[in-house]
Order: sequence, then structure tokens, then C-alpha cells
Amino acid sequence: MDAYFNHEKISDSDLCNTKYSIDVLTKHFHSVNTNVVLKTQKLTAQFCVKYILDSPIESGNKYSDYYNKTYILNCQKHISEEEFDKAYDLINQDDFNKSR
Repeated sequence: MDAYFNHEKISDSDLCNTKYSIDVLTKHFHSVNTNVVLKTQKLTAQFCVKYILDSPIESGNKYSDYYNKTYILNCQKHISEEEFDKAYDLINQDDFNKSR
């Protein structure tokens, strides 16, 4: 449950101790470590595709890798490959339609 108020920021340590809703994670996603979110929270396939897939891994190395489907599914074992692929297709179709 979300044990926090809308005006407060959440930190990486908060993520380790509390499960947050997708709405809260979306609101604060850019102020927390992506890897901590991925490893401590139960995420949806849509959230993973929209916010995590292909984002750079924060390693401090300018040649860092990017989060890919295999890594995400390894961390979020409740998401099936089929579910991930459907979310990917849906989000890409929405992006395509918005650009027209």
C-alpha cells in the first residue's frame, strides 16, 4: 500500500521498504534509481515497457548498457513474455498513432 502523501518524494530506501502503486511510481520515477524500482516493486508490463525498456543502466560508465526485455523479465518474474510483447506492441501503436 502507499504509505505516503502526494506531496512527498520517495527515495530508493523507501522503495526497499514499501510497495507503491503504479501511479506513485510513475509520478516519482525520474527521481529514483531505475534498478531499485525494477528489483523492489511489482510492476506491470506496460510500466516496464514505457519507463524501463531501453533506458540506460545507471552504472556511472558512459558505455553503460540499456535495460532490455530479458533483464526486465528476469527481475519481474510475474510478467510473461507474451504479456510484455502485447504491452510493447500496444505502446508502440499508441506512439505511432500520436505521431500522425
